[in-house]
Amino acid sequence: MYENYEKYSKKAWVRSDLKGKQKEFCMCWDCENFEPETDDKGCDIIKNVLTMATERNIVLPV
Repeated sequence: MYENYEKYSKKAWVRSDLKGKQKEFCMCWDCENFEPETDDKGCDIIKNVLTMATERNIVLPV
């Protein structure tokens, strides 16, 4: 049901049936404020979620 795979040179855990489908299930991809790679603008909520996911080595469909 869950699998460990390499993402950005790190191991991450993801639910097997959702692997590679983050854009399909994550409502953030439809938001005009979704700019997680920028430091000075974008949504602080998704930045915090992605930071936590990176620190915990997990993938989160939001």
